[in-house]
Amino acid sequence: MRPGLRLAGLGIFFAALFGILLVRLWTIQVTLADEYVAQAQSLQIRVVSTPAPRGEIRDTNGRLLAGSRSALALVIDGALIDPETEAELVQRLAALSDLSASEVQRRIDQARNLSDRVTLIDDLSDADALFVVEHSEEFGGLYVEPQPVRVYPMGELVSSVVGYIGRPNADDLEDPLIRSTDVLGKAGTERYYDVDLRGTPGFIKYRVDAQRNVIDVLGEQPPKPGNTMILNIDTDLQQVVFDSLQQGLELSREVSVSGAGCAPSHADEQCPVRATAVVLDVTDGAVKAMASYPTFDSSIFVEGVSEEEWDRLTTLRAFSNYAVQGVYAPASTFKSVAYVTALEGGYFPEGQTAQSRYVCKGTLDFRFNDGSPQVFRDWKPQGHGPVNLGEAFQQSCDIYFWEIALTLWRDGAQDADARNELQRWAREFGFDAVTGIDLPFEAPGLIPDEAWFKRVQEETPGRVREGPWTGGDLMNTVIGQGSTLSTPLQLANAYAAMVNGGTLWKPRVLDQMVDSDGVTVLDNSRSVIRNVDISPQTVQSLLQDMQLVVNGKSGTARGAFANFGDNKNDVGGKTGTAEVIKGKNAVDTALFVGVTPVSNPKYIVVVVIERGGSGGRIAAPTGRRILQFIVNGDDGVTPVRPGDDLD
Repeated sequence: MRPGLRLAGLGIFFAALFGILLVRLWTIQVTLADEYVAQAQSLQIRVVSTPAPRGEIRDTNGRLLAGSRSALALVIDGALIDPETEAELVQRLAALSDLSASEVQRRIDQARNLSDRVTLIDDLSDADALFVVEHSEEFGGLYVEPQPVRVYPMGELVSSVVGYIGRPNADDLEDPLIRSTDVLGKAGTERYYDVDLRGTPGFIKYRVDAQRNVIDVLGEQPPKPGNTMILNIDTDLQQVVFDSLQQGLELSREVSVSGAGCAPSHADEQCPVRATAVVLDVTDGAVKAMASYPTFDSSIFVEGVSEEEWDRLTTLRAFSNYAVQGVYAPASTFKSVAYVTALEGGYFPEGQTAQSRYVCKGTLDFRFNDGSPQVFRDWKPQGHGPVNLGEAFQQSCDIYFWEIALTLWRDGAQDADARNELQRWAREFGFDAVTGIDLPFEAPGLIPDEAWFKRVQEETPGRVREGPWTGGDLMNTVIGQGSTLSTPLQLANAYAAMVNGGTLWKPRVLDQMVDSDGVTVLDNSRSVIRNVDISPQTVQSLLQDMQLVVNGKSGTARGAFANFGDNKNDVGGKTGTAEVIKGKNAVDTALFVGVTPVSNPKYIVVVVIERGGSGGRIAAPTGRRILQFIVNGDDGVTPVRPGDDLD
């Protein structure tokens, strides 16, 4: 090809390229100009989330237990903090907030890393808010905004049930939907129903300039509050329960062996410093009251708690709900299980029937199959004299129930199931397993048997003695001692099933859940764990003997209920005294289970006072005060006074 033609071809090619470039430039500058302007503007849009108020928690009468109020918060926008003046700003904020400079710096860094806003002060005073607004040039990157703050108007009264809130921990942050700036439920109803209480955050969409100054607001979606929880708790009854526990502890410090020289702030091995109680509706499993003392005010986790107060409450283990987390030897209150086992299976002291009288002496002497002599001593050294099953229950005769255990053990030589019959009935009534209540951290308790004993020997050497499971172990179990453990809630739920005809309900704190529009989104209706096959005759017999524990001439709670007032005949109970430390300076935990009305059971009341002394002397009068309110109303309530020093 000739050079002229080649040069002409190259010229045409480059002319075409320049033509394409010119067309593209014209397209960008004219045809697509609006689109690129919109894209540029979109790069200057900022979306900021706005927190949702947590849902309310109310009692069965609609009284507010936990809610939210609008407060002025000081919020950090990390993207707007000027690095050149940051050090000075940190010192200024530390002085304003009473936080350390390092903590202020941490929150600024957090806001910058999250590309979002972080609250520095939840509840800013009006004066401080005005100061920040008037000196905005000194607080670049800081905003004063309304935000919801949690409030607990009942203080300590319901804290063990309602719980408290806090910032996420490391485990919480493993959930990709949870941010470090979120507020979560940490205990009680706040924790169990946290997802429902949280609500849905809103957002505000801003247009900002290159310096991140707000030009205008492009849109806003308000946050949606969380659902409202309506509980079964009756705060009038809760107040009586709470006050009764305080009075019961005060009484135990005055009259019990372990209470001598004790002060409420003590937390040593022997001092009575803790008490708990549950009131359960036996017809549907509703928890009408639940208290654990000492306790805390949920507000401290919103307003802040001093290191001294934190240490005091931690030492007293005040943050635990002992109604569901505390495990205790049920002692003689467990004799109801043996009572049912005896009547339903025909297990009585050798040669006896339910109505024949067995001489209940102060000691039980016998030999095991290996010929080893054994002496078991009743809590009443002189014994109880001739008693049948009902009288043994009313007077809490240990020896009669030990004889039932020996009958089970002897029958087990021919029928292996007999040796586990007591444990089978206990598990039927819900012992040895969590109840499934809608509260966190529930403990399962323990009903020991031979299989458990062998397993512990293999897995945890030294926890139990060497050798086989024996009749002596079963004798400890039958009176609720040894390794037998129960939570107060388990004990209440078991008795509820015994007196209502065999329906073991799943206990429930929540009654219903309502959304922010007032629509019921969850009706926490009754749920049955199982139906226990117990005869109506056994139920009526147990109720009659519980009534005589309170009203009979030899009942262990007769002294505690002497001045009960009206309708005393429709109240029943069972006392218990659990050995904590044996010997001359014995330390016992006091227990009491009450039922009313005996004629048509509606409520079970369980009271446990740690290291408080005997059940008849301390726990029974504490439970009596609660039952007085249930049966006769506020006018019928009298102070807790010591009952008889009986089991």
